[in-house]
Amino acid sequence: MQKFKIVLLPIVLSFTLFAQDDSLSIDEKSPAEKFKDSILSLDPDFYLTPEFYKKRYVEEDLMYKITDNYGNGFDSLYGTRNLRPILHGVAYRGGGNNYFHKENKRNNHNPLPDDGIRNLCQEGFSASIYLYRENFDTAPLNDTCGCIHGGWNDLDYYQLDYFDKEHIYEALKLVYNAATNDTVGPVYMHCWNGWHASGLFAALTLRQFCGYDKWEAINYWDLGTDGANNSPRYQKIREMIKDFEPYEDLMITDSLGNAICPPMPKDIDSAELYVDVEHLVYVPESLPVGFSIVLHNVSFGSGQTSFSRPEENVDLINLLKALNDQPELKVELGGYTDNVGSTSKNIELSKKRAKFVYDFLLSKGIDQDRITYKGYGPKRPLYSNRYSSTREGNRRIEVKIIDKAKEDYSKLIEESGGEPITEDGDNLNKQQTLEVLFDDIESVETGSSLTISSVDYEPNMVDVPEEAQSDLDKLVKFLKENPRVKGEIQGHTDKSGLEELNLLLSEQRSEAIYNYLITKGVSKNQISFKGYGSEFPIMSNKYQYGKEVNRRIDFKLLSK
Repeated sequence: MQKFKIVLLPIVLSFTLFAQDDSLSIDEKSPAEKFKDSILSLDPDFYLTPEFYKKRYVEEDLMYKITDNYGNGFDSLYGTRNLRPILHGVAYRGGGNNYFHKENKRNNHNPLPDDGIRNLCQEGFSASIYLYRENFDTAPLNDTCGCIHGGWNDLDYYQLDYFDKEHIYEALKLVYNAATNDTVGPVYMHCWNGWHASGLFAALTLRQFCGYDKWEAINYWDLGTDGANNSPRYQKIREMIKDFEPYEDLMITDSLGNAICPPMPKDIDSAELYVDVEHLVYVPESLPVGFSIVLHNVSFGSGQTSFSRPEENVDLINLLKALNDQPELKVELGGYTDNVGSTSKNIELSKKRAKFVYDFLLSKGIDQDRITYKGYGPKRPLYSNRYSSTREGNRRIEVKIIDKAKEDYSKLIEESGGEPITEDGDNLNKQQTLEVLFDDIESVETGSSLTISSVDYEPNMVDVPEEAQSDLDKLVKFLKENPRVKGEIQGHTDKSGLEELNLLLSEQRSEAIYNYLITKGVSKNQISFKGYGSEFPIMSNKYQYGKEVNRRIDFKLLSK
């Protein structure tokens, strides 16, 4: 992070006493310039590390706001708004506090106010990036200031376009330099509100430096908009995040990434997350039967029931691939409209739109027994029907999952250029099984979690598997014979899908096992149950085999 040069009072006094000669050659610098150069050339005496900023700003997770929507929350950063960490001590995102400023208010469509620039400089930031063009000519290009520890700091102010690939690279390069160079302070990326454009750059930063995949990054973007993501025009931003490929020359080490990458918040409202038809292609296990997916890239003009070249539409290509790859997948195509016109006409219009997609899939060889279509008219609008720009998003097709196969995890994913991953090749935590408890209870430490290995869950399955009942009956016998033993039935899932659903699923699984044991005569005083979602994997969720193992039930020994 930023190195600072200490300004010493004796040097100032020496300059005052002896800098009397005002005769300069053409190439010679003024005494004031020489003084500043001499101060800035001093060897730095201290660093401001990522850990320093993490503690200073009390950075909890990626959604934590250091300054709020009105610029309040951290006085030394006033002039910013909705400022949040992207990388601890390296990169931050937010907006410029103009409209809500306590004084000298101005239109929101402006770069940072002067106090915002000065405060970032005093906090040790090396750069600020304005992601729009409007009114940037009113802002200074740099600032030199005294910093929080009494030293000098230089902040450069850049204007880079969020939609320009070359500018995206330049911004990520600034972040890379801040991450890998101890002499460079944090970078502040900002737009007007701190939601959309800064969220895009933040999502790409997480993809570049923290290993986020496209879906994780898109969900992060949606969460970071504070609910202001309900316009179809933002689909372009999601596509930019999805299409981004990290730059090889800007890679950082895993150890550095682990140190600077904040976590996502533990509690996430799944209703705010983004899902598209690609999920159905690559992670079908994450989507339950009954789930509906919007085909965001399938759009109809007002009053139109078709569009040209459907075979080139990316969403229809992915839907076709999902149906071809998953023979047991059955879907309903639902057509929707805006609310302009009569409801009866809109229902008929939406039905024709759904049939257009239906006919396209039939023409590509999909069996008609696997697809149906229905028109819903203006029901369930996704966006406001008040404006023409948002009504367009309501003229849509949704794919509802009617049925699908239970995923087969016997065939493992291959790494590119490598052999199939095996159990032995997955170097992860080793988990004891319940049999250890039966064989030698004294060898099991209190607090240990033991896997009931015969409880083998398929995705989304909740009921007690029949093949597990024999081992569960052994547990019943053991608990009756050892009334002092107490334990917790723990449900776990893999990391597929939304964590909110995973928590519910794991809770339901653990409760089902609990109820089975109680009905067999185990005392309620001996056992309890809880679902932990995907929080405690025992194998990597990167591979299919690991996901299968993580869908498990553990018995945690609480006392003996």
